[in-house]
Amino acid sequence: MKSLILILTMFTLTLFAKESYELQLYEKILPAIFNIAPITIYADPETKKILQKSKVFRLVDKCDRSVDLLVGKDFVNVPYACQDKPIFATNYRTLRDNDNSFGAFYWIKGRPQVRFQRNVIKQFDLILPDYLRRYMK
Repeated sequence: MKSLILILTMFTLTLFAKESYELQLYEKILPAIFNIAPITIYADPETKKILQKSKVFRLVDKCDRSVDLLVGKDFVNVPYACQDKPIFATNYRTLRDNDNSFGAFYWIKGRPQVRFQRNVIKQFDLILPDYLRRYMK
């Protein structure tokens, strides 16, 4: 019984640590690229749950012209006002398949992965800080 409680406690702590790590990563990368404060973000429900704890971002429930970028993985049916907005993906498939996806943060085998696409960064006139350029392809 004690081992079951210990396992459940460790699992819960691991989940909170992962969300905290992701939030710290978003708070470091996105303001450095966009150079505005606060950044107005439209996010999918999973990512919104993580970003809502931030004081750096302003999350909106409806995608309109005021949105600076989209963060998440499923943006197939976004409103017309947001179809030309940059996307920071949360999985590799969205990064690869979406023309507006300039970068991504996702996990592979428990390891965090960060990628940026050079041509899309140029398309949106974004500037990647020096410490992030090694993740560009």
